[in-house]
Amino acid sequence: VDVMESAYRDLAEGRAVEEPRERMFVDNQGDGHVYALGRQCGALPCSGISALRVMSGRRGAARNPHDHHLVFLFGLEHGELQAILQGFTLSGLRLGATTAIAAKYLARKDAEQVGVFGSGKQARANLEGIVAVTRIKRALVFSPNPSHRNLFCDEMGHRLGIELVPVEKPKDVLNCSEIVLCASNAWEPIFDGNWVEEGALVISLRNSDRQKRPREFDETTIKRSSFVVVCSKKQIHLDDQRELLDPIERGATTWHKIYELADLVAGKVPGRESPKEIVFYHSNAGMGVQFAAAGFKALEMARKVGAGRNLPDGWFFTDLTPWWNLGYRPTP
Repeated sequence: VDVMESAYRDLAEGRAVEEPRERMFVDNQGDGHVYALGRQCGALPCSGISALRVMSGRRGAARNPHDHHLVFLFGLEHGELQAILQGFTLSGLRLGATTAIAAKYLARKDAEQVGVFGSGKQARANLEGIVAVTRIKRALVFSPNPSHRNLFCDEMGHRLGIELVPVEKPKDVLNCSEIVLCASNAWEPIFDGNWVEEGALVISLRNSDRQKRPREFDETTIKRSSFVVVCSKKQIHLDDQRELLDPIERGATTWHKIYELADLVAGKVPGRESPKEIVFYHSNAGMGVQFAAAGFKALEMARKVGAGRNLPDGWFFTDLTPWWNLGYRPTP
């Protein structure tokens, strides 16, 4: 969390570099499925590192147990490849740390209960992030699969040392919950915004792009919120994120009430002004600086415990010495 918070502060102050998320879709399968290639990249000069995250796969295809998700870390001084990390677990950690920052700055200081929608990887990592920065003592958990939610409660209750209670209905999740964590795979709103209690922080992790259009929250939630915090306002336009654009166009909120998380961390925009305010945080985009920060920390820890495999440097660069000796200065 500390590394991620520093990264966002550097981003707001212009000391870190971030490029918007890009995704390419190729519809040449002939079976209703599309191939997708996505990337994010960002750099943290304070850590001397940059990160490139790459994801490759088919959308709409049958489930594949093999995750094509890699994070490449490069040194800024010489541009050398420092590590290749598998992205599945790292992605959960970077998002959990980012959500922790949002909870730190936006949740009520006296918050003791969180309501959780979901029971997968993101629900685990993001609940852990929230607990790390708050005084949460109890969590109410709903997942459509009873066995999944029971397993989640047993596992995370033991891991986090708090009380986890599985509930039968979505509405029960919001009962007295000062923080509401949406970490689902839903394509339609999973609760009625009128159910959100006064003073709650609502967090949504599921975002859209021009290819997929999930809607985890409803317009009422946006309308009742004093303001909305996102990872990237630019990404809203680039991905045509209708879950935010539609409420804006219909007057449920305005662009002036949408802030970026980096500016919140840096104190450039106001945060919560009253314990009665409903506040909404939407993790609307994966960001390169998230992977740079989490990757830097993971690499640091891996080196400390001797984890991973050392690969020959010569596999990953081309020796241009003969060209330089002849006086040529070839470009990559």
